[in-house]
Parts: sequence; C-alpha cells; structure tokens
Amino acid sequence: MPIIILLSDSYEKGKEIAKKTADKLDYKYVDRHILGGIAKQYDIPESKLIKALDDMPSLLGMSSKTWHQYLAYIQEGTFKELLDDKVVCYGLAAHLYVLGVSHVMKVRITMDAEKMAKEIAAKEGVSIEKAYKIYKQQIKFRKKWSMNAFNIDETDLSHYDLVINLSQIDDEEAVDMIAEATTYRKFQPMTYSIRCLHDRELASRVRTVLLEKFPEVMVSATNGTVVIQIRALKREKQKKAQIIKELVGNLPGVNYVEVHIINDIFRQAIETFR
Repeated sequence: MPIIILLSDSYEKGKEIAKKTADKLDYKYVDRHILGGIAKQYDIPESKLIKALDDMPSLLGMSSKTWHQYLAYIQEGTFKELLDDKVVCYGLAAHLYVLGVSHVMKVRITMDAEKMAKEIAAKEGVSIEKAYKIYKQQIKFRKKWSMNAFNIDETDLSHYDLVINLSQIDDEEAVDMIAEATTYRKFQPMTYSIRCLHDRELASRVRTVLLEKFPEVMVSATNGTVVIQIRALKREKQKKAQIIKELVGNLPGVNYVEVHIINDIFRQAIETFR
C-alpha cells in the first residue's frame, strides 16, 4: 500500500483528515509527535524543532546553519517512520523532501480564500478583512519557507498527486477520496520505488552526520553506494575526503563512499587577495 503525505491550508483541518484517513485505512499516523524522540536523540529542545518547521532563520533568531541542521534531523527521523508500510504523514514537511518515490502519494487539502478567512477570523478574533490579509501573508510565507528550505514552492499545486478543495467537499468525502486513490496501480509499492525510499533514507542519515563539519554537503545514495559532494580548497581535498570517509564509512547500510570535491573558487579568491 502507498505512503500518504498530506498538506493542508488549515493545519487543524488537515490533521483531522489525516487522522481519519489513517483510521479508515488502518495505517500508522505520523506527525509532530515524533519530534520529542528526535529532540532527545540530538539533545535539543523540541520547541526548537517546531520553530524550524514554522519559522525562518533571522539575525536575532535561529541561524541559517542551525535551521538547516534541525530540518535535517526532522528529515532523518521522518524517513525512519516512512520505511514502514502503511503510513499517513502530516505536519513534517515531508512533501518537500520525499521526492521521486512512486508509492508515495502527496495530497493537498485546500479551501477557498473566503472559507480560510472565516476560519482565521474565528480563531484569531479579528475582522474578516484582517483575516484575509493574514491568509495572504501565510501563503506568501509558506512559499518563501519552502523555497529556502528545499528549493520547492509548496504552494504550486502541480507538486501534488491529489488536490482536494474542501469548499464543496466535506471531510468524510475527502477521506473517502484519499482512500480510493490508494488503490490506484500507480501508487503501489514496487521493488524499485521501495529501493528509492531506502536510498533517500540512507542519504538523509549520512547528510545529518556530516552537516556539522560540512554545512553545504550534498549526498545521494544508490544501493549502499553513497556519493558525497562538498566544496574545498585544493590543499584541503585529501584531508577532507579522509574525514568524510571516517565519519560515514561504518554507518549501517553504507557499502562504499565516493567523495567529490569541487574547488571552492570563492575562498580561493579571498586567500589570493590577502
């Protein structure tokens, strides 16, 4: 059965539909409750992981390096959950990083602006006019957040396999539509798609290990072969490659490590003119 990753304009409404879908299909439901375990694993406050999902880096707040590290921790923890079959995932931004896996079905729940404004007005105790402005700001922020975090515009509906507008459809009908879509042949797990998911989980684990020392590291994995790309000066190449292999070579699932080092022309230019 496929994995379901759900995103909603309304967080609470989406959570409700995600839970009902998991119950109907007898799936495991995964959401931000896993952040407690991730926080404990990395000895950081759970509130900071939540903040990473909801906010952007700033001069007076979380640094860009720390923000990306926390998102990587969340990504790693989410992949571990998704390796199990029959999962509904919500609230962890997984729709932005679980890509290229055909048995993952990405669902977007939307509402028209009027309905969203009424919901915001009731929740925040503001006028409808103010609520409209808040809604527009939220959409603008989510686009900026997703682009900065994963270079994907999550407001672009073309990124989803199924889009359901609750303006004309009630919650139970939405759940039925999602459940029906899981029977489509396109979303059934195949050997290749399962392998793709395991490859992405391994790449995520490797990247998490390397981020502290190499913040701009890029990692891919294929059947246990891990390809790592970083920037470095020519004189640093051999040393950094050795450090990387020592850090990740013995991780479970890693059979071979290949390090590609790109010449850091910016640092080289700075050193040249010193």
